[in-house]
Amino acid sequence: MGDESLHVAVVDIGRLANLGWVVEGPSINRSGTDIDSCVEALAEAVTTGPLALGFEAPMFVPFGRDRRDLDRARAGEGDRAFAAAAGACSLTKGLVIVPYILAGLRRLAGHSRPTFKWREDLRKNDLLLFEAFVAHVGNFANHQECARLAISNFPKDPKERALFESAVPEPCTLNLLGAMLLRIGWAADPALLSEPCLVVSHFGGA
Repeated sequence: MGDESLHVAVVDIGRLANLGWVVEGPSINRSGTDIDSCVEALAEAVTTGPLALGFEAPMFVPFGRDRRDLDRARAGEGDRAFAAAAGACSLTKGLVIVPYILAGLRRLAGHSRPTFKWREDLRKNDLLLFEAFVAHVGNFANHQECARLAISNFPKDPKERALFESAVPEPCTLNLLGAMLLRIGWAADPALLSEPCLVVSHFGGA
């Protein structure tokens, strides 16, 4: 059994004209490509209970590595490294698109409490932020379908989530979502910059 009050949403980052988003849960089930409609749906979902919100783009980078390993793939990425062409492109787009979404969500649902602690019980108004990692799905999957793939792998049951391991278990990171929260004024603790970020993967075969 999952958490009956939990909504899960994923935004698949791409060109602004065709990014895809999906929200699934007990009372809100929507999808689309418009970024402002996405913010409105997220705000509505988080007012009914906890919301887990993932972004399909690199949301943290390794920190404190040896010089020889600075731009190597993160643990678990395989041939879809954050610093390779596709990863670097989605990371850059995410740096401008994700803060827009978070700022809009804060404006509409500022009572929510952003968190990265996926193993803890989620309470009403909790906003669990994570990274979605979808790869090797072929050329026919659109952005909304990719978002749904990530949602399908998210651990909705609290007991499962308490034992869930991140698909990209980097030991030391620079949390870009934490930096965004600090920049938009939704958080004040600089410790968020080193907070581990959950990665939920749907990594298909090559």
